[in-house]
Amino acid sequence: MMANSGLDMAPAFYVVGAARSGTTALWSWLRCHPDVFLPAVKEPGFFAYSGRSAVPRRGPYDSDYVAEITTTAQAYCRLYEPMEGRLSGDVSPIYLIDAEAAGRIAKARPDARIVILLRDPVSRAFSQFLQHRRDGIEPHASFETALVDEEYRLRQGWSWGHGYRVNGCYAAQIARYLDVFDQQQILFLSFGALQSAPETCWHRLCLHLGLPPCPMPQNRRVNVSSTLASLPAWPWISRHIHHPGPLQRRLKHCLPRSLAAFVRRRVEAATSPMPVLLDSTRLALAEHYQQERRAVGEMSGLSLRRWSR
Repeated sequence: MMANSGLDMAPAFYVVGAARSGTTALWSWLRCHPDVFLPAVKEPGFFAYSGRSAVPRRGPYDSDYVAEITTTAQAYCRLYEPMEGRLSGDVSPIYLIDAEAAGRIAKARPDARIVILLRDPVSRAFSQFLQHRRDGIEPHASFETALVDEEYRLRQGWSWGHGYRVNGCYAAQIARYLDVFDQQQILFLSFGALQSAPETCWHRLCLHLGLPPCPMPQNRRVNVSSTLASLPAWPWISRHIHHPGPLQRRLKHCLPRSLAAFVRRRVEAATSPMPVLLDSTRLALAEHYQQERRAVGEMSGLSLRRWSR
């Protein structure tokens, strides 16, 4: 594995999650720093998927994400061949959720710098649901129904992203990193601070990674689901029309170009109202996370006052 190849083969820093908490923003910022190298693959995921398939056993999943996952040390090392002396990193949100990732990273690179982003777990869960609805990989139109089915679906082998509730249980996830890394190697940032004080977060990030000062990159919001006005009425069909696969090939071969274009326009024009997070659901989830709230605050040093209670 990577650890047997020497420290120079493993990236120097890791942005490990949480998902839907601003990791894409940090990825886009860091790519602008002249002394940083991030591979073209946005989320390599190697330390979670090393030696195993990234394809879920059951359920719908993001085929584009899975196609870019790196599962061998050789392929992972190739991603970093163009680094040319720059500080290399890996931004893979699954590393916070995966039970083995922290230990594997520590074994490969015990001096690694770790960045953990945290978001109000209630908002994080609903944001993940909205993203999945938008992308056509969440069959349930109701967030509440998805929560009811969550445990069963995960047992059946659905993708890790469908763990809307469980992925917000941060205490155990953070503990895995504190068990194998010194606390000084870990920087905690909050999703709220990324939005309200991005320049401060950028300064803290550069300082933590030992990077020379650099102007704040253009701060545009990326990978946002909260500002969507509506969702596709038929997200599954929309996804397959836009992505290479059997349905897209069938449309191209079986329908005249003009008719295929007409079908595509109709699918794109059809929308459904945005789901809303019910107060009762928000309160129930907040109660679920309340028991570990103090532990998360103590471990991360972040103020959680603005999180749902």
